[in-house]
Amino acid sequence: MYRQDVTVTFAVLLLIGSVTAGFSGYNPVQNASASTNPNLFVSAENSQFQNYFAGPQVIQVIVSDPDINRLDQAYGEPTVTINGKKLRMAQATDGNWYAYFADRNQAIAADKTVGLAGKGLDFGQFCSSLSTFSPKAGVDYSETKGFTVAKAGITGAVDKPANAAAITACTTATAPAGAKITHVIREEKTLNTNGAGFAANANYTGIWPVVQLYDFSGFPTDVLVDYHKAGGDQIVLLHFDRIPTNLISTSVDRTAYPVNSQVFVQMNDPQLNIDPTEEDSWTWGTNATNSTLYYQAFNRNGGADADGTAGMQNLIGNLTNFMFNHNGQFTLNPAAQGVNVLDFQKNGKEPLKSADGTGRGQTNAVRTASIGFSSAPVTFIESGGVNTGTFADWDGGKIANLITSNTQAIRDVSATIRYNDVSTSIVGGFGFASLTVTATNNTWAGGQKIPVTLTDTDANRNSKITEHLDLFN
Repeated sequence: MYRQDVTVTFAVLLLIGSVTAGFSGYNPVQNASASTNPNLFVSAENSQFQNYFAGPQVIQVIVSDPDINRLDQAYGEPTVTINGKKLRMAQATDGNWYAYFADRNQAIAADKTVGLAGKGLDFGQFCSSLSTFSPKAGVDYSETKGFTVAKAGITGAVDKPANAAAITACTTATAPAGAKITHVIREEKTLNTNGAGFAANANYTGIWPVVQLYDFSGFPTDVLVDYHKAGGDQIVLLHFDRIPTNLISTSVDRTAYPVNSQVFVQMNDPQLNIDPTEEDSWTWGTNATNSTLYYQAFNRNGGADADGTAGMQNLIGNLTNFMFNHNGQFTLNPAAQGVNVLDFQKNGKEPLKSADGTGRGQTNAVRTASIGFSSAPVTFIESGGVNTGTFADWDGGKIANLITSNTQAIRDVSATIRYNDVSTSIVGGFGFASLTVTATNNTWAGGQKIPVTLTDTDANRNSKITEHLDLFN
C-alpha cells in the first residue's frame, strides 16, 4: 500500500497592538532643532506636547557646541538667559555645558511633600539669590529667584521652606559633606574638574546639580531660553501652564482581550516627566474610593525607592497645587459589570506582594510594602528613554502590571480605566480560529511539505512579543 509522510508547519498570526512608539534615546544634538538651535537643547522642547511644561518639572538646558567643548581648555561660560535673566552653565566631562531650572513656587510646594531626605520630590536645600556662597570664582545666582543645592551642610540653606520669603542667603565658603539629597535630578553629568579647563572645585561638585529658580507664577507664562552665541542667538520658546487636555491621552493595545493576556496601557502626559535625566516612575493606588499617588515608589529597575519608607508620601491631595488639571489621577475598576476582568501582577517595574507568593491576584490579594490590600497598585514607568512624556505599565520583558483573569467569565464584560477625565474600556472577548492550507494549484504532491496557517486571536496572550504555539496530535 502507498504511504504518504506528512509534515505540517503551523504559524500563529499574532495581532500586534498599535502603540505609538516612544522617542529615541536621549541625545542633545539629535533632539535639538537643527534649523534654529543646533547647539541648544532644552528638555521640554517637544513638538508632540507643543513645548508645554507645568508644576515642579525640572528643565535641563544643554549647550553642545564644538567651539567650546574641550576639557583641557578654559572657555568663557556660554551666555544663556531665561526671559533675559542669566542661567549659569557648568561644563561636564562630556564637553557639554549643563544647567537646570524650575519654577520657584512649584519647587517649594514639591519639596514640602518630602517625608524622607533624598526621596520623592526632594529638590535639595534652598538658597536665596542674595547668597554670598559661590561655587567658583565669578559664579553667583543673583539673577535668579533662588537656587537649590544637592547636599545639606551649607550655612543658611533651608530645607522645605514654607514660602519664598523663608528662603535665606547661603554663606558657607566650603564644600558640603554628606550624601546627595536632590531626588528630582538623579543622573546628572559629572563636572569637569580639569585644572586646565572648567576646573570645577570641591565646592561646585559638592552642590551639584544646582536647580536655578525663576518666577513663572503668573501662568500662562512664555519662557524664552536664549543661547547668545556669536553669530546669532539660538532660542527655544516654552509655555508654562496647565497642560492642555488634548495633549494628554491614554490607550490600550487591543480592542478585546482573551483570558490570561497581558494588558498594555500607555499614557502620554508631559507633566509626569519631572526628572530630565532619568526615567520617572509613578505608582497609583487606583481604587477610586481610596485613590493615591506616589512619585518614585520604585526606581527604574523596579527596586524599592520610597516604598516601605517614610519617603512614601501620597501626592493625590497636591495635584491642584502642582498645576494638574484633569490629569494626575488614575483610577481602575476591574469589574465594571460585576465580573472581575483584570488581575494585578508583579513585573520588573513593580514588585507586588501577595499572600500566596505569586505576586498576582485581584485587588484584595496584592499590595506593596506601603500600599495596602484593596488599593489596586499600578506603576507606570517612562518609556522610550528620558524626556519622552510617554509612560507604560510594562517592563523590559513585556510583562504588564495588568493581566486578564484566567476565566471564560470575562467574555463580553469589561474593566475600565480613567485618566484625564477620559474612560477607556478593557473588554474580554474571544475570536474564532481558522486553518488555511496553502497548496500550489490546489495540488499536494506526495512527499511535499505544505504550509498550514492557524489564525487564533485567543492564543495571542502578549501583543508585544512573537509567541510560539506547539500543537500535538
